[in-house]
Amino acid sequence: MNRQKWILALALALLLAAWRPWAVQAHAVPVQSIPADGAVLTSSPKQVTVTFSNVLDPSGSQLVVYDRRGQKVDIGDCGVAAVDPTRKTLVTTLESDLPPGKYNIYWTSITDTEDVHDGHVVNGQLEFFIAEPPWLTFLKGVGIALGVATALGGWFGFMATRRQLKRLEQKLQGA
Repeated sequence: MNRQKWILALALALLLAAWRPWAVQAHAVPVQSIPADGAVLTSSPKQVTVTFSNVLDPSGSQLVVYDRRGQKVDIGDCGVAAVDPTRKTLVTTLESDLPPGKYNIYWTSITDTEDVHDGHVVNGQLEFFIAEPPWLTFLKGVGIALGVATALGGWFGFMATRRQLKRLEQKLQGA
């Protein structure tokens, strides 16, 4: 291969290498979420907010939240956050007082900018957990301990009463 073809091939390779990251960055992907991905909460959040890397097309971008059984737990009001002038944030309201467990946030995004609007749909999943508050876990532990103590106390009480009845029966028979 002559020198001109090597230079042309190298220039083309550099151009492709420089162009490819821009193509990947053209799609809106999550950069932040509240609750954060993998977060463990002690109480039910009121809403889920996900901020993306690019401006969103509100007609095709959405958040849907499901519990571990696959039941939808958001109220279906997903939209681009009104308080975000960049139009990069989606928000949805959750049902009140969600019980402890795992929750999955399924997101779909379509980029909407002047230079990029290819209609390409990108989707993925984030998750968060609601744990029992520590005081409830403690009370459940105390409840179990009291249950065991009550059962053991009842058994020891029964055995002591049985022994006393046997002695009384022996006294009555000997008298």
